[in-house]
Amino acid sequence: MSDTILDALARDVAACGAHPFILHEGRAVSYAELDRLANAAARALAALGVVRGDRVTLALGNCVEYLVAAFGILKVGGVLNPVNPVLGAAELGYIVRHAEPRVVVTSAAHVESFRRHANTVTPEALAGADAALAVGIGAEDPALLLYTSGTTGNPKGVLFTHGTSGRAGRHFLQTLGITAEDVVLAVTPLFHGNAWGAVQTALHAGATVAFPAAFHASAFWPLVQETGATVLYTLGTILAMLLARPASDAERTSRLRVILGLGSASVRERVIERFGVTDVAECYGSTDAGVVTITPIGVPPRAGSCGPPVPGVEIRIVDDAGRDLPPRTPGEIAVRSPSGLAAYFRDPDETARAVRDGWFLTGDVGWLDEDGWLYFVDRKRDVIRRGGENVSSALVEKVLREHPRVAEVAVVGVPDPVLGQEIKAFVVASGPVGEDELREFAGARLAGFQVPRVWEFPASLPKTATGRVEKYKLRSAGKPLLG
Repeated sequence: MSDTILDALARDVAACGAHPFILHEGRAVSYAELDRLANAAARALAALGVVRGDRVTLALGNCVEYLVAAFGILKVGGVLNPVNPVLGAAELGYIVRHAEPRVVVTSAAHVESFRRHANTVTPEALAGADAALAVGIGAEDPALLLYTSGTTGNPKGVLFTHGTSGRAGRHFLQTLGITAEDVVLAVTPLFHGNAWGAVQTALHAGATVAFPAAFHASAFWPLVQETGATVLYTLGTILAMLLARPASDAERTSRLRVILGLGSASVRERVIERFGVTDVAECYGSTDAGVVTITPIGVPPRAGSCGPPVPGVEIRIVDDAGRDLPPRTPGEIAVRSPSGLAAYFRDPDETARAVRDGWFLTGDVGWLDEDGWLYFVDRKRDVIRRGGENVSSALVEKVLREHPRVAEVAVVGVPDPVLGQEIKAFVVASGPVGEDELREFAGARLAGFQVPRVWEFPASLPKTATGRVEKYKLRSAGKPLLG
């Protein structure tokens, strides 16, 4: 079976072209129709000058046109660069300058945000003749460029080939028992790895993927009923929101049998008991490493574990010198995977630092039991995981330091019962300034999910002898997290 996304699509068109591939807001799109629309998009992009290897930035909300454009970009040989269209101006500008897309595909509402950086079109411009192009794309050609928050303040571009990016969805087929009869529901934005994984999973299975324009907890169970969803891809924060709502009859009468969503053991047990699903699977992975582990369905869970490695993936736990550590000894998680990154885009030094002899150093701390099941401990890298989004504390700090009355600042993640982590800023002020002013200042420069919600104004920050801020002390210091 082919590993690439385009070959999987071609196989499905030939085998089950009339079968629904997409369900969205009452609209059903078959595999054959999606293929024709994507061919038209590819031809329109070619007319705009896109050739093999060119980056094309895709900045849309959830809609059928998102997937039409995404597959069109791949079909023309372009490198798909999905971004969140509501990112702050500073981060958005950096990504577009670094990626240098030939074209940006976005909605009319966001055209002006991108027009200064690149040739910008809306999905309506991607209609036309629907005959396939003969581009000759190979497994080693670049296919996908994702930007992920890092510790330097600027996002890193993670580059995947057609061969590596196409394997991700296949990891879930056997582990979650997904077949062509399933309807895989994704409730996160399509530019998010969770939803894109659902798309790839459905594609490799010849199944159907469903997604709303936006997630609303009050509309979730009607959506499940309307789409006939059997598998849910989601986040722990969304599961917590659903558990916090009053119970309804729809929870127990849906076709949902499996949920893939991170969460604590108590959340997992409550979801299974209340919603009547067969299993709640967890996984470990990252933008860079791809899918690394999945807890298999039908197998008793192990408390605290995110499962064994998926087929074809290897895991090591290493110390700072790169030496293997014995079972149950925490160290850095190293991964060798056929679906991991090919390189950091335009950053050979970072690529060489992160990939050693084919092993990717994740920057996360964990340990393995005697059977090879992984247990995640903490993140070595200074990234806050807020509601499923990675937030670079360095980026937030950089923005806040631009305020004329901020002398020093440290940003950390603190526990939150719904979001997992909330963003907290410790600000040493050089003059009169309050959290309302700083929140407005940050909001004009960052995306909403990157703006700190909790603030504290100490006289100084704890530091080591070398002057480095001791953030581990700040995570447990100060006033309690507000609800």
